[in-house]
Formats: sequence, structure tokens, C-alpha cells
Amino acid sequence: MTIVSVGAQKAQETVRTALAMGADKGLLVNDPKAEGSDALGTARILAAAVKSLPCDLVIAGQRAVDEDNYQVGAAVAELLGIPHVSLVVKAEVLEGKVRCHRSVEGGTVVVEAPLPMLFTTQRGLNEPRYASLPGIMKAKKKPLEIKTAADFGVDAARIGVAGRRVVVKALRLPPQRKTVRMITGETPEALAAELVRVLHEDARLI
Repeated sequence: MTIVSVGAQKAQETVRTALAMGADKGLLVNDPKAEGSDALGTARILAAAVKSLPCDLVIAGQRAVDEDNYQVGAAVAELLGIPHVSLVVKAEVLEGKVRCHRSVEGGTVVVEAPLPMLFTTQRGLNEPRYASLPGIMKAKKKPLEIKTAADFGVDAARIGVAGRRVVVKALRLPPQRKTVRMITGETPEALAAELVRVLHEDARLI
């Protein structure tokens, strides 16, 4: 199993943690030209890196916590020309295919896709193991390659700030919520009466 990531120097710690949890080797694309990439730019780099590796199954996270847009995994699959299944809560690798159970509103749907394929994860897929002390020690000796986007033939004009197709114009905090108003009363009947009065006279909801 190979862990592939795009990030700055500190991302090595995350890759090393994955190695300590059982992965065999790591590949980090650390390239200043990739800084500020949108989902498509990041996917271009990851797809190029994955294409250089012999693999049948790519497992990607549900989403990143930066722009929270759920797009990178699907874009990687599209760039690689392989099937993609999202929000997988259970996966079974069968002969030449993967059977995926994926979350939908109010239930689960079961789909199959031929290998090679990519799926993105959802909470409940597994219980991540903890990195043990022996695992941490072994991870220090496992191979971790540091590459640039250019090493995989990715055009610098199509990644980073220069290659962004989506530009963030503004970020705003959500409106501040009003302070909670506590209803007081000596008895349940008094509480109910006061609640009805507040809803009727103050909030004008009834």
C-alpha cells in the first residue's frame, strides 16, 4: 500500500503516521508551485502521481477540511479514466471488481465497479488502527519519496494560484445567533403558560 499526498513539508508527518499504521511506502508531492491549487489542480497532481504507480484500487478521503468541496477524489478518477464511487461505508474486493455499499439519504445503496477503480470513504467504513510504538519505529525506515509536480509532467500553469478555475471571492462568518431565552416558572403549567405567552406576544409566532 502506498500513501500519496500533496502538501507542504509538514505533510510528511501525516504520511509517516499512515506508514506507522501499516502502509508500505509514501509519496509526497511538495511543490511551491502547487500552493493555492483548487480541487482540480490538486486532482491533476494526484492523478499524475497515482498514474506512475502500479495499482488497481485507489482509496481517497471523503473531503479535505480546507475548502470542503468533496471534489478531489471524483476528479482524480475522471482524470485517470476509471470508475468512481463516493461515500462508501463498506467495500468488498471481488474477482476483478469491488462491491461498494454507499450512503444515500435514508439508506444504503449497493453498487459494483470493475477494477481499477477509486472510491471515497465515509464514516463507518472501518476503525482506524492506532499507530503502535513498533509501527512508529518501523515507519522511520520505510521509503518516503518527496517529488514535485514537474517530476510527473504536470504543467505548472494548470496548478497553484495560476491554474485555479474556482476563485474564492469572500469568506464570512455565519450570522451570530441570538442569546437563548430561558423560560421560568414554578410548575409545569406555569412554564407552559409562559412559553405560550412568549411565543404569542414577544415572538409573534402563534
